[in-house]
Amino acid sequence: MWLFHSQCTSNARLSGKTVLITGANTGIGKETARDLYRRGARVILACRNILKATSAIEDIKKNPPSKADRIPYQGKPGELVVYHLDLCSLKSVKECAKNILKNELAIHILINNAGIMMCPQEKTEDGFELQLQTNHIGHFLFTLLLLPKIQSSGFGCRIINISSCLHWCAYNY
Repeated sequence: MWLFHSQCTSNARLSGKTVLITGANTGIGKETARDLYRRGARVILACRNILKATSAIEDIKKNPPSKADRIPYQGKPGELVVYHLDLCSLKSVKECAKNILKNELAIHILINNAGIMMCPQEKTEDGFELQLQTNHIGHFLFTLLLLPKIQSSGFGCRIINISSCLHWCAYNY
């Protein structure tokens, strides 16, 4: 089905750009990191599991995206960096943002990708429902904390929020 097999057709190179992706160690986040890394971007994987993120980096470096001969992949690949980010802890969100603001010169693209679903009803240490904090509140705070850096990184910076259409299933309950 076309919906589940689409691929970015842009020919843009991203040399000199820094892209931050939450939840980039699996799924859509990992494949996005693979593509942007091959386009020359410095890709920051902000993940709660550092071991999985390190493993993802090895996989991204070893296995190029499909159709690796495309124009945007010609040239030197970028760089891959890991930061610890656990969105179900606002303390972790603040700490990660603080480290990024201190260590990174710019953030040209922020991709809020991490998310959980169908988990048992649970409250976070901050008192919010786990899924709500991870998918919404954590990303909102993270974005707000990084916004000054994004705004000062130059013209054309982007914040991209990934979501799912699975909320449509809620109508069936």
